Amino acid sequence: MVMQRSAAKQTFAAIVGAVILAATAAGQEFRTWTDASGRFSLTAKLVSRDGDRLTLEREGGAKVAIAVSQLSQADQDYLAKMSSASPFQPVEESPFQSVPETPQPAAPAGGGPKIVTVDWSQSEAVVMEAAQQGWEVTPPAPAAAFKAKSVPLPQKKDFFEKFSRMAVNPLARKAVLGYTLKSESRILLCDLQAGRVLAEASAEGEMAPLAVHDNGQYIVMRRNEFGFGKHDRLEIWSIRGKEVARHLIWTPYDDARGADRDVMWAEFIDATTLATASRGGKVALWNVGTAAPICHFQLVGGAVPALSEDRRWIAFASDSKVGLFDVQKREIAVLSETPTKLTWPYVAFSPEGTQLACTAQDRILVWDTATGELKRNFNTPGIHIHGAIDFPDENFLLANNQYLIALDSQIKLWQYHDVGHVQTKGGNTFIPQSPHNRPGTLLAVKVPHAEAVSLLQKALTQPDLFVFREGSAVTLDVSGVPDSHREQVAKSLTAKLQEMNCKVGPGGTITLAAKVEGPKQRTVSYHRSGDHQVQEYRTRLTFIYQGKPAWETSGTNIPGIITLRKGENVGGVLQKASQGPAYGFYDRVVLPKFLQKPADNQGPGGGQTLGSSRVTPDGLK
Repeated sequence: MVMQRSAAKQTFAAIVGAVILAATAAGQEFRTWTDASGRFSLTAKLVSRDGDRLTLEREGGAKVAIAVSQLSQADQDYLAKMSSASPFQPVEESPFQSVPETPQPAAPAGGGPKIVTVDWSQSEAVVMEAAQQGWEVTPPAPAAAFKAKSVPLPQKKDFFEKFSRMAVNPLARKAVLGYTLKSESRILLCDLQAGRVLAEASAEGEMAPLAVHDNGQYIVMRRNEFGFGKHDRLEIWSIRGKEVARHLIWTPYDDARGADRDVMWAEFIDATTLATASRGGKVALWNVGTAAPICHFQLVGGAVPALSEDRRWIAFASDSKVGLFDVQKREIAVLSETPTKLTWPYVAFSPEGTQLACTAQDRILVWDTATGELKRNFNTPGIHIHGAIDFPDENFLLANNQYLIALDSQIKLWQYHDVGHVQTKGGNTFIPQSPHNRPGTLLAVKVPHAEAVSLLQKALTQPDLFVFREGSAVTLDVSGVPDSHREQVAKSLTAKLQEMNCKVGPGGTITLAAKVEGPKQRTVSYHRSGDHQVQEYRTRLTFIYQGKPAWETSGTNIPGIITLRKGENVGGVLQKASQGPAYGFYDRVVLPKFLQKPADNQGPGGGQTLGSSRVTPDGLK
């Protein structure tokens, strides 16, 4: 059923998604359609087409949608003859996805944007409990890779114009780049296959792109002013010539206060559904025609989730949980405890969908998507990785837009300098470069690049590059630990070293030193709980090579995030924590597999990588 248009009123469905009001392919007969893997097929007839998306109708009347790149070559040839192409998305274990039957409501007469006040009363509150025992799921289908071209960009309009953000949709093969100058925003719509800018427009207000619709025309923009609580408003834009058309405006988390209002993440689930996450950890699905929340769930400790490439799962990590949300069933499918408390976790799926990675401060964790098994758990002292995370290759993680980490060896392999924003989609890593004094480029590159891979292979066979690795001789120094716990700490660390086949004793080539500092009185504050006086103890662990720190990590008895149980209060929890050092730190700590030789004048961990490049509009230098 399709809602009709009148001369006075145009449906929001016609504005927001051509997918909903696609051209009907009349008179089509039922035929068998097969996906590219050959594993899934169904009998259906072609109903309609919108850009890169088809709608098919099964014999029972149910409708499905699919991406052309995920179809068999025979089906793609069939569509080419009809001049009709499109993409599938999976449901359950099949790549097909149900298509909403109900069109979106009309926008207000007069052509202005629809302004919505959010009503959470009709939104389904998803319980944070796993729908099944244990962790056993079908991993998401891998990304449909495509050959992207770098896009030449026009020169900035002004020396003070700043790049704000980029949004990429691999199904649409489109990207939107945003810029701000004072109180004006400029956006560029780019074709990633053709390698060119399709449109450019400006509008009042400081806004940044968050997501691009599958039709490649409609863009979710976020208020992008300075300060907490000023990244809260969303708008749906399209480009009309040189002008911006605003279609829908709403503040998703208007019921929250301060920083918790900010929208940190957004992705389209399908033609009519948008997923968002707030700084306060509230994840929600929205009807993009009405801005009505469909369902929501709450994470503790702030988090930035990730959508699988097949759009089946939303992966998340909170302060103590990791899990998968089933987009179709609208339930938490699986949930597991994290090995340690996480602070502001960011997550990402690997390109093949087989792994789920998380960065939280200076810690990296990697799970097997199918089984939930924790495969990696290590930290990277010396480099600050809190923030953005990309998974450009099954064996490499790109943290904080610049640090390339080799997961097997835990080596800090490469640093990409002068990178402000990165997104990996469809087998391509996109890096926008917009210098002040000349035209720029939206680079489509392969990460890791060949030079980095070659250097890693050499490093793993070069014996003098690392001062610590499996089998090293280590001297253990626990003299900095109080007598009452010295034996306990020595026992824990010795066991960890022996698991790595290290020889522990005097005369080692490197020293592992444990130390406890404190107490030191300081004031701490928590969101909405005021200030508190605490006695802080620091527990430290340092690898020392020839008098220089090569690696260091530390812990504290004062928690960064507090989860209150029934009958508890913040003051009471802190008073208990202040009673002494958190010696459990030495039981939980994960030692590095490799340590690079410390350079002169570097701090613990050094922050150094084996190689580095500067990213310019002309490529890597």
